[in-house]
Amino acid sequence: MFAAHSAKTYTGLPICRAVMVRTLSTNTTHMAWRPYGNLINGELDNRNPGKVTGWIRFFRQGMEPLKVILDLSGDTHEDIRGKVIRLLNWTPSDRSKEFGLDSTYMKGFSVEQRGTAGDITAGRSLGPWTPEIAERLMAQNETFWDENGIQDTEREKRRRNFANTYQEHIDAGDLFYPYVAYPYIEWYSEANGRVVLELDPSQVDVIDDGVAPIKAKTPAELADDRKQRAQAFSTFMTKMTDELSKENRDKGGDGNVIGAVIS
Repeated sequence: MFAAHSAKTYTGLPICRAVMVRTLSTNTTHMAWRPYGNLINGELDNRNPGKVTGWIRFFRQGMEPLKVILDLSGDTHEDIRGKVIRLLNWTPSDRSKEFGLDSTYMKGFSVEQRGTAGDITAGRSLGPWTPEIAERLMAQNETFWDENGIQDTEREKRRRNFANTYQEHIDAGDLFYPYVAYPYIEWYSEANGRVVLELDPSQVDVIDDGVAPIKAKTPAELADDRKQRAQAFSTFMTKMTDELSKENRDKGGDGNVIGAVIS
């Protein structure tokens, strides 16, 4: 059985968000937690560089709401870095019936969500594409290529492809988004693995508390953020396939599990 999810690329940088997992000799599908329907309200704070903290309350059918505390390493994307965001859902619901569960979808979700911040954005544009934005993104690419040993013909080919894509955005007058054009909140929990909230813009309020503007990150720092998110995702995938393999063997299979990430 397969599980898949994808997100559109707005930055011109590769975004890996399509996940495909196939288990042989079992029909179990393991996916990220997606409790956006259960969301009641919450608050995330990135005013402390390198940390995302806060709390979120989730609806549970027939039970008291579940309030979880977040303590994550990393930063949000540039549209909300150094800021506080508040989340709200006027009509929370439970996905228990959708998954054939006899209890809440939130069963087993830890009240302490410690781990690593993934892609977190309010989906706010930083303005139209400009040559300066294109130059900054290309500098991130160059850092990535340096670290991965991509040289000569292949590097020049990638450079031309990205340059053409960036110029198309500039010529079209497109708005630039650090990640995607809607609120996307993702983290990697030590207790529960990958957690994703995809929300409507009306559900997120960005709080500007009047503090001094946050210094913009360098292309190298942004590339490092990108690498840390990719590493967190890779760790999640490795752990998930290992668990699936064990589950498969426990059910009498050969433990053969195939996992793929599609850019």
